[in-house]
Amino acid sequence: MNDYKPFWRRPTWWIAAAVAARNLNGLRQVRQTLAQVDRPAPPPSAVEPMVLHVVIPVLREQRHIAGALAWFVPLLRQFPGSTLTLVSTAREEREREHLVGRLAGATAADLTVQRFPQLTDDELAALAEALARTGEQALTPATAAEALSAFPTTADVIASEIAHLREPVVRHVHHQGDGRKAAQVNTAAEQLGTGSAEEYVAVYDIDSRPSGELLQRTAEFLARHRAEHGELPRVVQQSARFATQGAAGTSWERALCRGAARAQTLWTLRREIPNLRRYADATRRPDTGLRGLAQTVGHGLLVRMDVFHEVGGLPTFTVLDDVAFGYRLTLDSIPVDSFPFTTTVPAAEYLPELLSQSERWFQSYLDYPQCAARWYAQGHGSRLDHAAALTIGTYRGMAWLLVSPATAACLALVLGPRTRLPVRAVATTAIWAATVAPVRWLAKAEGRSLTVRETAAQSAETLAGLLLKSIGPLTALGRWAVTGTRCSALAPKSNRRTDPPLTTDRETP
Repeated sequence: MNDYKPFWRRPTWWIAAAVAARNLNGLRQVRQTLAQVDRPAPPPSAVEPMVLHVVIPVLREQRHIAGALAWFVPLLRQFPGSTLTLVSTAREEREREHLVGRLAGATAADLTVQRFPQLTDDELAALAEALARTGEQALTPATAAEALSAFPTTADVIASEIAHLREPVVRHVHHQGDGRKAAQVNTAAEQLGTGSAEEYVAVYDIDSRPSGELLQRTAEFLARHRAEHGELPRVVQQSARFATQGAAGTSWERALCRGAARAQTLWTLRREIPNLRRYADATRRPDTGLRGLAQTVGHGLLVRMDVFHEVGGLPTFTVLDDVAFGYRLTLDSIPVDSFPFTTTVPAAEYLPELLSQSERWFQSYLDYPQCAARWYAQGHGSRLDHAAALTIGTYRGMAWLLVSPATAACLALVLGPRTRLPVRAVATTAIWAATVAPVRWLAKAEGRSLTVRETAAQSAETLAGLLLKSIGPLTALGRWAVTGTRCSALAPKSNRRTDPPLTTDRETP
């Protein structure tokens, strides 16, 4: 009996075709985004002063405080009325106590970055020295506590730096609760004591380095929006590209992290910015029935002060805050304007950091059901609103989960000796649209001309980044299934081990 099937009736064809269609659509979005963002600046014009209250929540960030102050203080002096608030947290002391408990019984071989990523290299070295002095085989809680007590907390470092700086534009707020980033930002906003529709709370990270050009362009963007719409934009998202500094000790790890950073940049260009643009346009057209779902991120997020207080600040009941905040904005149809100028932020430099970061970011998608339950119970949004938001959120989460399997399946079809020619062609198109074409377009937009060898190398790196992309989400789901909880005693954050570059903005073409 002949069981021959035409290629279009085989699952492999439909898998390759679905992936190719999605990647080609993403490629179209990349091209459109590159045509809209990072354009040459128009001639400078007189604009109204912009007041930004920059808030930087910090946890275990001792070594980065001085650099952040040195960057932001001169920058904000150019915008009268603007302030910088560094928000430390009592959680840091409690986390240190928890780490002391985990260190009990640790041997010298255990004192590694892989096992204790929350500790700095200096802290690990001090613990090893303390253990050697005792002559014991393992640390005791007393020895670990004594060694760590020699290191100041982030709050201590901020207080010391501000005392020497004597700069009125800088404030230090210490959050006393157990909350994480969102609670720290909310505490700072409450103490600012303003609900003005003319001022913004601007959330950045400790390694953010926005330039004077970026903020000047932001001021011009706000002024143009006011001229067109009669008011300042309610929420503005500054999107980012990602880049590494090549800190890893091996060439394969450096290449892998470069590829992952490039894949994340392409996600910004093909998903984040287009989604925000469509959402903002839809909220301003009352005749449309499809708003989409705002997906804000916690870096470069500018929220008008009156809007910040109107929606109750950043959500503190979820594991992460940024995507959940976008969900809350969607319920009230509050536009999120995508700022048409990208910055470049530091990406993960080591494989464990990369996987941990991906696992942490995926927690946002797992927060969506909790957002729906909480805000529907509080009367925010209809059943239809929440059903639509959950559908979109589920689709985005599943798309992330399937990136690596789908890419691996297409790669196997391309290389498989028994793959039918039409299926191989479609699978090759899927790989090309996800790696080769966007890599070349990205380089061209940045004013770089790639050789064939450079194109091949960067495409291979990006492919490797895509093959790793789903590991973090799968780990998050697995850890949740095994432990029954997504909360942990230690905040789910990376401990940045490299200093940020001196500038992190895209150069104007």
